[in-house]
Amino acid sequence: MPAQINRRLNLAFVVHDYHRHGGQSRYVVELATRFRHNHDIHVYANTVSDTDTAGIQFHHVPAWRSSALASILSFVVPATLMVGKHDIVHAQGLCGLRHSVATAHFIQPAWHAAQAAFCGRITWRQRLAEWLVAPLERRALVGKGVKRVIAVSNRTAGDIRQHYGRSQGVFVIHHGICADTFHPRLRAACRADLLKQLGLDNNAVLALFAGNLQKGAAAAVETIARVPGVHLLLATASDTNAIMKQAHLLGCADRVHPLGFNKHLEQWLAAADMLLYPTFFDTFGMVIVEAMACGIPVVTTLRAGASDLVQHGETGWLVNDPSNINGFVDGVRLLVNDAGLRTRMGQKARAVAEQRTWDAVADETMAVYRGLLDEHGW
Repeated sequence: MPAQINRRLNLAFVVHDYHRHGGQSRYVVELATRFRHNHDIHVYANTVSDTDTAGIQFHHVPAWRSSALASILSFVVPATLMVGKHDIVHAQGLCGLRHSVATAHFIQPAWHAAQAAFCGRITWRQRLAEWLVAPLERRALVGKGVKRVIAVSNRTAGDIRQHYGRSQGVFVIHHGICADTFHPRLRAACRADLLKQLGLDNNAVLALFAGNLQKGAAAAVETIARVPGVHLLLATASDTNAIMKQAHLLGCADRVHPLGFNKHLEQWLAAADMLLYPTFFDTFGMVIVEAMACGIPVVTTLRAGASDLVQHGETGWLVNDPSNINGFVDGVRLLVNDAGLRTRMGQKARAVAEQRTWDAVADETMAVYRGLLDEHGW
């Protein structure tokens, strides 16, 4: 008997942490808060730090959080045992082994392969992590009970196919953006404040790098060194000592500015003239869409999943090979020398981001749920 596709559903999400500060945690919050109005929502998590929790039932999953590897391995067993009976159990990657839908936010062997290709090696700790985690991750994405996999980008879908051999039942749903939070209207006030903080005049051209420094900061510094007239802002919680040593050696330290970490990244994005994000691997790269929503062009690589949403020469500049510094130099130099082009690209980027809302993500995800329930008569 076909499922009653419009009935109220009992939905469960399995995620390590429930908060709005990024990654898979933010993804679950955005979906859960939208679905709670019409469906019964359960969240299995180790920590809950969001305040908007009305209408959601939480189940505490114990875990040992001494390291990333310990968090993964100690969470998966109790989460698997605790999950009850629900119409849909939606796990975030390797968060359990009793789910019907999984979202792939990260593919470990793909990350290590990219790092080995770009950096020449991976550490013994990473080899150990892959040996322990990859078999479980495979089961979480291609196990018999996993009927649907949501990939956050075409790149991720390709990684699932390459490393785990699955292409059937895989749906690409890009992450969404809060286009009201990340908005060009912030530019005037935020730019004035940031320029004053840095001691720069109004004509300064600012390129922003945001995130973990291993995601291309060295390439960003090398690019800036070869393009006079542009300043690089480093929005990161990482230690910047090594990257600043590189900047000194390249003679551009006076144009590289570590800013630290800011929960309100939209303020710095809106103040910048472009995002420079030369990552060699990123399953998605939320900062790319956040920059687009703030109305600034992006210079990034095809190795970032969010490059699916960037049109080369129209909303940004895409480089195929992350080791090709000339490619980044060409894009940054073009934008530095043409303020009008920066404006036009930024406006087009904003228009793209406005269509990639969390409401759209919720609708597309619910369509996956409904299709699965209808197909199996659940």
